[in-house]
Amino acid sequence: MSKNNAIDLDSLNVDELRAITENAQQLIAQKQHQRLYDAYMQFEQIAEDSNATIEEILKAGEKLEKKRSIKYRNTNNNEETWTGRGRKPTWLVDALAAGRDLEDFAV
Repeated sequence: MSKNNAIDLDSLNVDELRAITENAQQLIAQKQHQRLYDAYMQFEQIAEDSNATIEEILKAGEKLEKKRSIKYRNTNNNEETWTGRGRKPTWLVDALAAGRDLEDFAV
């Protein structure tokens, strides 16, 4: 909006202000919908370029995110991991009680 098109809101009555608000809310909803639609179209193109489906890409992303969220790994058993959230797993509690440092297990 340029300065020449600026609306003097103080000069408007309540009904006019409500109309502006409703129009603005509708425009916001339309722009959000268009943004999501555009993103989806880009996602479809990426899937096509990758010779994959959107579902395959999302599934791969979930696996990657799971791997990325691992913060600690048992040095004696690579299958045992911990994200650093919630209760410490038994293998970690035992190792810490035996004098090991938490950072010994950092990924």
